[in-house]
Amino acid sequence: MKRSLALGLCVSLLAMPVMATEKDTLKARQDRLSNELEESKKAQAETDAELEITEAERDVVKTEIHVVDDRLNELSEQIAIQQHEVDTARAELESTRQQLSVQEEYLESQKELVNERLRVLQVHEDTSYLQVIFESRSFGDFVTRAMTARTIAEQDRELIHNYMSEMERLESLESTQRTQLSFIKQKERELVITKQDLDRTAEKKRDLLVELNEQVEQLELEKMTRSEEQAVMAEQNRIISEQLEAIATAEREAAEAAERAKREAEARAAEERVQAEAEARESEVEEAPEVTAPTEAPTNVSTSTGFVRPVSGYVSSPFGPRDNPLTGVPEIHKGIDLVNASGTPIVSSAPGVVIKAAPATGYGNVVFVSHVINGEIWTTVYAHLNAITVGAGQQVAAGQTVGTLGNTGWSTGPHLHFELHRGKWAPGQPNAIDPAPYIGY
Repeated sequence: MKRSLALGLCVSLLAMPVMATEKDTLKARQDRLSNELEESKKAQAETDAELEITEAERDVVKTEIHVVDDRLNELSEQIAIQQHEVDTARAELESTRQQLSVQEEYLESQKELVNERLRVLQVHEDTSYLQVIFESRSFGDFVTRAMTARTIAEQDRELIHNYMSEMERLESLESTQRTQLSFIKQKERELVITKQDLDRTAEKKRDLLVELNEQVEQLELEKMTRSEEQAVMAEQNRIISEQLEAIATAEREAAEAAERAKREAEARAAEERVQAEAEARESEVEEAPEVTAPTEAPTNVSTSTGFVRPVSGYVSSPFGPRDNPLTGVPEIHKGIDLVNASGTPIVSSAPGVVIKAAPATGYGNVVFVSHVINGEIWTTVYAHLNAITVGAGQQVAAGQTVGTLGNTGWSTGPHLHFELHRGKWAPGQPNAIDPAPYIGY
């Protein structure tokens, strides 16, 4: 009788230590996941602040470039006007020089006549009136000669005066035009130098804008990546919560079953005592058969014992160190690449729950599946898919199709990038292990 009672209690409480251990493990992992999620949110807040500052700096630089470009356009117009003025002044100066040349040629041809006129004026200017008087035949002839001499002298003076005046005018005009041309050319040179300085400033501003654009792009990528990381961690947290709730329910059911088994065993023991006493009174000694009540053992969270290949094909890039095929930079490849034809079905490597089924930075179209195998959490990742055939939160079986092989994201050709994580997926993939031994490669 005691043996029957003990047996019933043992069967009823058999799963409770196992579930308690699994619950403690899941709770510890949930706590770590929550802490990492908070850290990721803090990092994202810092990234958001840095992104806001960088975008503000970029906007300032854009405004400065617009101002510099407007000033450059204005200077270009001013330089064009100065160049036109230089061309005009140069043409006027050339015209004046041609006039001087013509005047010099004309005066050169009259040089002998002018020189002779000058000698006559110089030598005979004081005696011209005496000659006129002594050579005159009458007073009328004197008046006529005097008027003629005066007229000739005046014409000679006027000729010389006009010559000198015209030469002075043309030389003064030439000097003025040379000065004006020099001034205009100097102003043009100053404008050109100013424009060259602004061109260099604009080039520096544009280089700075390119750098800021790259920083903004990098920060936006980091922001997007952290958002994706947080979504994955939040989904894993939700699944762990569901698993903890399931364990709690199983524990309650096991405790209730144990209590029922205890009451049933006690009732059977009482019946056995009554029957034994009745048989003793009747002096019928008979060994009562031992009765064992059937009990139901609770089902474990996961009964899967291994992983299946997500797709057949050859391994083009194993787990471990390699040069990134896109950038050539050395890195640690956190999964294996399995090559097959585009569109080949990709299957879940073990039963589990889909925690993400959407495009993600670098991965392209990707599916994350969380598994609980023998009380331990595992995560598998299926990346670069052409198409996704499951949704987040969906239960999947081992061998169930989750998508088709493709070439999306950071990929150089059709293949499946497959990752296996002992535990949850986390930023930087610290839990990634080589999946090849687990899927038979």
